[in-house]
Amino acid sequence: MVPHPHEAKFDFAGMQRKGVGHGVKISGMSQADASNAKKLLRAQLSAARHDLVRHPDVAQGLERQLLRLTHHLGAKIVAAYLPFGTEPNIYQFVTGAAGHGIRLIMPVSHLDGSLRWVHYTGESAPGIFGFDEPVGPEAALTDAQLILIPASAVDTRGNRLGKGKGFYDVALADASVTAPVAAVVYDSEVLADIPVEDHDQPVGFVVTPSQLIEIG
Repeated sequence: MVPHPHEAKFDFAGMQRKGVGHGVKISGMSQADASNAKKLLRAQLSAARHDLVRHPDVAQGLERQLLRLTHHLGAKIVAAYLPFGTEPNIYQFVTGAAGHGIRLIMPVSHLDGSLRWVHYTGESAPGIFGFDEPVGPEAALTDAQLILIPASAVDTRGNRLGKGKGFYDVALADASVTAPVAAVVYDSEVLADIPVEDHDQPVGFVVTPSQLIEIG
């Protein structure tokens, strides 16, 4: 069984003591205030990631939890992504997916804020933001049976804090996209509350190096 949030361990109080996540309670918060609070929280979390990314067990732990989720859902076509910078390293899952009978599709960013999806072949090239994005035949997000997305943080209700560009929010707002969505974060980035704007798309699962959480 996949644990629900109330069964998992969250140290939001500890995050507040460290200055991460402090003061972002969103009750009654305006959209403008939520946007500003998200920027502050994103900056705090980004600074903390420089230490987290060097942890030797992250990639192995994420592969274990991601395979657990695909098995739980019976997903054989998974929308994933190439991790960049200090994002949680899912590359071990990406390179090993085919050996578990999992086909991957991945996004390519467009300047208009949309994502184009391709079948992952192992090839990549610099995208519009300068980091590597996949190169492959055209694919459709509607074919995915599970969608993995990066996040800066996620809360226990499934609200996701992205990087602020909105690419995934646009893609997931499409009513024809019905696959379960999982946000991938570090353990310390599962918070009790994050600011939310109207366009933000929630997730149904949270994957960290040590746990798999089902929302709701």
